[in-house]
Amino acid sequence: MINAINSYSTLYTSSQRTASKELDKNAFLLLLVTQLKNQNPLEPMENREFIAQLTQFSTLEQITNMTKSIQDFLKLQQGALQAQAASLIGKHVVVQSNQISVSNQKAESIVFELDEKAPVVVRIYDSNGNLVKQATSGVLDQGVHAYVWDARDDSGLPVADGTYTYTVSKITSSGEVLIGGVQTGTVESVKFKNNQIYIYVNGREYPLTSVIEISQKG
Repeated sequence: MINAINSYSTLYTSSQRTASKELDKNAFLLLLVTQLKNQNPLEPMENREFIAQLTQFSTLEQITNMTKSIQDFLKLQQGALQAQAASLIGKHVVVQSNQISVSNQKAESIVFELDEKAPVVVRIYDSNGNLVKQATSGVLDQGVHAYVWDARDDSGLPVADGTYTYTVSKITSSGEVLIGGVQTGTVESVKFKNNQIYIYVNGREYPLTSVIEISQKG
């Protein structure tokens, strides 16, 4: 008897359906029809209540259709963006950047653009966020400039090879204003991941939104 009860219990449990937490329009319509079939003939559903439920159904259907339309639109938009991104391969671009690499005790240049005359301060950080180098310039003219780092820290010691982050700020009468840096190069490839689009320039990954200029040739 015990085994029989256990077998029945297992069979019953496995055949149970998992209840959905969401009520779609088909389920809503089925519920409404069932309610009409089983209503008390002596106390039929009032017109106001019936109209209210039909209005709820109509609203639910409209929302469902609207949601599907939005999803379809987003899919089309994503496809168009991917096609446009793929067309960037081979193009020369300028991207916003905050990273430079050090290899064999040689560092990449930090390129930035000033929209007015101003001194600038460059700060370079290691992978742990520690400040390793800070340099302040004199007054620079408006335009594009480059800071050439000697790959040494503030103590004059060589830093390890690797990737470093940096900030560039202009110094104004009201304080420092972050302006960032830029990198230039040719788009080598395009990658799509996590619904985001990335380009590869000089072997480094950048989000598509970091592109600020595109041209045919460097």
